[in-house]
Amino acid sequence: MYSFKKYIFNAFFLTTALVQSSILAGQNPIFRQMYTQRYLTNPAMIGNGSIDGNGIGRISSGIKAQWMSLESRLYTQSLSYDAPIRSNNSSWGIGAFMTDLYSGSIEQSKYSHFSGTITYAYNIPLKKMNIKFGLSAQFSSITFGRNNFLWEDQINESMTGFLKPTQEPLSQLTKNVVHASAGALVYGKKGFLGLAVHNVNEPNISFFSNQNQTIQRKFLVHGGMVFDKLFNHATLIPNFAYSKQGNVQSALFSTNVKLDNLQLGMGTQYVKAYENSAWSVTNYLGYRYDKYFIGYSTDWNLSFNFGSIPVIHEFSVLILLNKKEKKSMPNPFPEM
Repeated sequence: MYSFKKYIFNAFFLTTALVQSSILAGQNPIFRQMYTQRYLTNPAMIGNGSIDGNGIGRISSGIKAQWMSLESRLYTQSLSYDAPIRSNNSSWGIGAFMTDLYSGSIEQSKYSHFSGTITYAYNIPLKKMNIKFGLSAQFSSITFGRNNFLWEDQINESMTGFLKPTQEPLSQLTKNVVHASAGALVYGKKGFLGLAVHNVNEPNISFFSNQNQTIQRKFLVHGGMVFDKLFNHATLIPNFAYSKQGNVQSALFSTNVKLDNLQLGMGTQYVKAYENSAWSVTNYLGYRYDKYFIGYSTDWNLSFNFGSIPVIHEFSVLILLNKKEKKSMPNPFPEM
C-alpha cells in the first residue's frame, strides 16, 4: 500500500511540474506570422504600418491551432490595434490574446490564459534610418479546469484510487499577474534589427502563497534585409529570429517574397528545450486586396522524436486603416 501511495504522489507532483513548465512557455505565445502580430514580437514595432510610405493604423487578428493529431487541442487567438500618433513621433497600441487547452474524449478545458496588453513606442528619425523604443504592460489571468486534477485527499482508505471528493480550495486555481516588456528597433528602407525583452519583472505565477514560481525573462533578437526591384518588381526579405527563455531556445530563418499583392514565405526553425531538440519547416501564403490582408501558414515537424505532432496551422487577417501620416515612413517588415 505504501508503495502504491508513493507512486500516486510521485505521479501527481510530476504532473504539477509539467503543467508549470507549460505555463512558462504559454505566457508569451509565438505566432509564426510574427510580423502580423507585432505587439507580441517587439513593443517597438507598433505603429509601423504603412501604405506607399504613409503611416496607417492596423487591426490584426490571428488564430493558431496546435496538436490537432492528438487528443489534446491547443488554440491561441489574438486581436490587436496599433497606429502612429499624428502630433509627434509616438505610437500606441492595444491587444489581447487567449489560449485554451482541450483534451480527453469529451475535450474538457484543462488550461486557459487571457492577456490584455497596452503598448507605447517612440521613434527617433535620422537621415537614413530610424531608432525606436517601446514599452508594454500586460495583465494575465491563468485558470486551470477545476475537475481535471487529482488531489492527495481524494485517495480512498483502501488506497485503490482517487474516489473521494477533494477539500482543496479550488479557487486557488486562478492566478492574475502583471508583467512588462521592452524593445528597441533600428530600421530603414533596406532592413531592420530589433531586440525585445519580455517579462522584465519576472512575476510570480505560483498558485500558492508559500511558493515562488516566476516567469523567466525571454530575450528575442530579430532582423532582416530588403532586396527590391528583383525580377522586375519583386521584393525579397530574408529574415531571422532567435529567442531564449530559461532552458528553451529557438532559432528561425525564413525568406519572404512580395510580388504585387501576393506574398510567399518559407523557412526553417530549430528548437531546443530541456535537452530535447526538434527541426521544423514552415510555409506561408498571403494576399492583399485593397485594405485587407489574409495569411495562412503551416509548420511541419521534421523531428522523429516528436513525429506524432506533425502540423501547426495559423490563419491571420490584417486590416489596413485610413492614412494617418503624409510623411515618408519605411516599412521593411514582412507581414509573415
